[in-house]
Amino acid sequence: MKILARHHFCETNMTLQGLVGRLMAGLLGALLVVMGASGAALAHDSVTGTSPANGTTVATVPQTIEISMSNTPATIGSQVLVLDQAGTNWAQGDVTVLDAVASQAVRPGAPAGSYTVKWRLVSSDSHPVEGEFSFTATAAGAAPGAVAQTAPAIGAGPVASVSAVPEVAADAVTDTSAVPWSVIALMVVLVGLVVAMVLAARRRLSSED
Repeated sequence: MKILARHHFCETNMTLQGLVGRLMAGLLGALLVVMGASGAALAHDSVTGTSPANGTTVATVPQTIEISMSNTPATIGSQVLVLDQAGTNWAQGDVTVLDAVASQAVRPGAPAGSYTVKWRLVSSDSHPVEGEFSFTATAAGAAPGAVAQTAPAIGAGPVASVSAVPEVAADAVTDTSAVPWSVIALMVVLVGLVVAMVLAARRRLSSED
């Protein structure tokens, strides 16, 4: 009887270990799939270039600042600041989007000197991305009295600016998004399911003893 009981205990223990092993393998596979899907979802749009290019020197303050993205960004929630050395913002109006290029008009009369462009754009997956770049202008922008003459150029900003100043890759993009709550919830459910199945298996095997 002791030999039979010991043999039954060994079989029960091996069965439990095998069940736990299969459950853990299944959980690991599910987590890998979930994390792979979340990684693809978190690959948000990126900046492919700016005009003026980061760190460059231009003849005059441009009439339009451009930021090129890997996909078309949203206009709602997007903002571009054009700050001179004193911290004055020379941006004029709202951000406009044409294809994958976000444009920000610059007020006439912007002084010569160094500028920092701080931008925040909403990518095509509704997640915000932000960053900054700088440039230097050796001469001031168009005088306020020349607004009527420069208005057509501002309307055609994406074409005029890209042809005048070559684009280079932007320096840094800060991704402020976090892991989606749906992914976290799914992981918690999977872990809870495995724990519940292990406890149920133990109770069933204990009752059989």
